[in-house]
Amino acid sequence: MGGYFLMGADEKMPFDLPEKWKVLANAVLEAEEIRQSVSEMVTQSIANPIGAPPLKELIKPSDSVTIVVDDMTRPTPKKEILTCLLDHLEAFGVSRDRIDIVIGLGTHRPLGDDEIRAAFGESICRDIRFTNHDCRSGELVPLGRLPHAGEVRVHPLVAKADFRMSIGSIIPHPFNGFGGGAKLIFPGVVNYDAIRAHHTALMLAKGVGLGSLRSNPFHDEISEAARLANLDFIINAVYDSKERVKGVVAGHFEEAHSVGAAMCFDECSVKFSDAADVTIASTFPYNEGPQLMKPLGPATAVTKKGGTVILFASAIRGGRVPEPFLKSFDTAFAICEKNAKQLVLDCLRERSVIVPDAPMDFNCAMDITLLYLSRVNVILVSKDADEEQAARLGFSFAHSLDQAITKVSKDLPEATVNILPSGGLIIPVVSEAMIFEW
Repeated sequence: MGGYFLMGADEKMPFDLPEKWKVLANAVLEAEEIRQSVSEMVTQSIANPIGAPPLKELIKPSDSVTIVVDDMTRPTPKKEILTCLLDHLEAFGVSRDRIDIVIGLGTHRPLGDDEIRAAFGESICRDIRFTNHDCRSGELVPLGRLPHAGEVRVHPLVAKADFRMSIGSIIPHPFNGFGGGAKLIFPGVVNYDAIRAHHTALMLAKGVGLGSLRSNPFHDEISEAARLANLDFIINAVYDSKERVKGVVAGHFEEAHSVGAAMCFDECSVKFSDAADVTIASTFPYNEGPQLMKPLGPATAVTKKGGTVILFASAIRGGRVPEPFLKSFDTAFAICEKNAKQLVLDCLRERSVIVPDAPMDFNCAMDITLLYLSRVNVILVSKDADEEQAARLGFSFAHSLDQAITKVSKDLPEATVNILPSGGLIIPVVSEAMIFEW
């Protein structure tokens, strides 16, 4: 027996393995001491931006400024970054009544006033106008057309601003390679039809994948949307394995993002030599609805076909998997005739979604989860879920890691194991033999 752990929301969760289970890789991500505050990092990054002049040379006091900020599904230290940025803009002569903040929801739900105040602070909310993006609004402004997305329309505050900025997080993303950068524009503040068309056309395209920017058509078209929108400047946070901000990059939306993505890759990538019979992974740092499915990607990538993923969710926001998300799976399983993989592939081929009334992020998370389930078995471990919720997702359920491991070991007294303590942050670097296609 040996001591291992998974990262949880508040603490590490220790566990042991059966004696005859052999660990192939224990992908513990090391974190160094952080010596600067977020505000210090922001100040340095906007004074020395990447691929752009210093912010004070780009912006004029007379400019109307729109800042797009991500929502609560991302760990961005919104209040700290905005507080520092607004102080600098004021020093540059930009008054706060010339600034609007748009929450780049994509197809996510709008934030309530209490959530906005909690995330951004009373002072900022008192001085600055906040607007939730609505991807189905009839007031969105046409930008142009893209090969897969079709007509792209953008939030009017973004279209009409003299200067456009975005604030976000560079974290591993299953399709775009990394979050942040141009994603705050697309899907952040564009129309639903463009998001649906783009995602269904490209989410399984060649070159698309976790940690991949080069020759990634999903990412390339998103970048083109940001060019159409004239995104002038970004400020993006980069994290360590404990989800602490280890750096901030600012400047041109492609060049600064590329540098931040390289930092993220260095922090989060781990080489795996072989796929395992069993992979044990934490959902950390994700704790909300569809986001919980993201760690299944790296876990599936390092698990043999027909193997088992034990997925540990230490905390789920709201205390359970959201009912609308579960209902999306109910719909999919009701119509798939026991071949969920084919249902997903057929829908993507037709550029359609399984549940038209569900948000696009629900559909994407469901699509990719159903594909994962065509390769691996999944056991969900969480104090905030139960057997009924897990079954509706297509998973088995266990109350604890020990219970899940015991359950698997009854059928596999001898097994190989990969461990992903921070499953939502890991970028697996795998051998060519481990790569598979749908």
